[in-house]
Amino acid sequence: MAVTVVTGAGSGIGRATALRFARNGSTVVVADINELTGQETVELIEKTGGRAAFRRLDVADLTDWEDFTDWVCTEHGVPDVVVNNAGILIGGGFLEQTNADWRRMIQINMMSPLIGSRLFVQRMADSGVRGHIVNVCSVGAFMPASIAPSYVVAKAGAWFGTQALRAEFGDKNIGVSAICPGLIRTSLAANGTRGGVSDPDSSDWASKLGAFHRHIGRSPDRVAGAIERAVRWNLSTVPVGIEAWTGWYLYRLSPSAARGFYGLFTMSLVDKAVALSGKVFGGKR
Repeated sequence: MAVTVVTGAGSGIGRATALRFARNGSTVVVADINELTGQETVELIEKTGGRAAFRRLDVADLTDWEDFTDWVCTEHGVPDVVVNNAGILIGGGFLEQTNADWRRMIQINMMSPLIGSRLFVQRMADSGVRGHIVNVCSVGAFMPASIAPSYVVAKAGAWFGTQALRAEFGDKNIGVSAICPGLIRTSLAANGTRGGVSDPDSSDWASKLGAFHRHIGRSPDRVAGAIERAVRWNLSTVPVGIEAWTGWYLYRLSPSAARGFYGLFTMSLVDKAVALSGKVFGGKR
């Protein structure tokens, strides 16, 4: 039986992906830093007759990653598919975000998928498994914008690292794909933070943005479907949503035009939109 590993599988895209691969017959290793939501995903899979196991994973911790990889390969064998999905959001301008914000963002949104890729690709290569690595990036990888610079920098690094991995291992029976979603209904915004403001103001900002996020966007299952297609056809980059495809083609056509367009979106404009969304959609979770 195939084994699929999904990080950040306690909610959103990760949960939808875990459920989809379980329906397709995989044993799913559900990884998340939140034990409660991770176990809930396992229960949802088991209720439909699927097979799953939970393992807590802090993707920002290298030792935890190494222990997790050892555990997966010992308990379930070298996985056939690894989906690096866990991520965070930190808003604010370039200078509003602290050094700690930048380090945390780079560690989680860029380094963790690349570390997960390296550790599991090593096991796949050593054992001869015809595996597949999927890194969930973002349309942010093609958005040189000022509204969340650490986020787009991290996502761009994850996307480029994924392409480098594909270039090296694409002819060694290991597939590598980057998924780049646009607006998806997840808890990413609600769990995010806003740099440059007090903790209460940051929580209020995230709550209002999260309320908007829950009403605007696509189902996480759309991304799970894109991940499934990427694995089946070994696709390189898969945008999800018209804004993601637009961002992808705009950046490929003219990086300078992309910078000019995205430069129109400033943090002050975003803050006004977030405040308005709080009035329209409410700010309570």
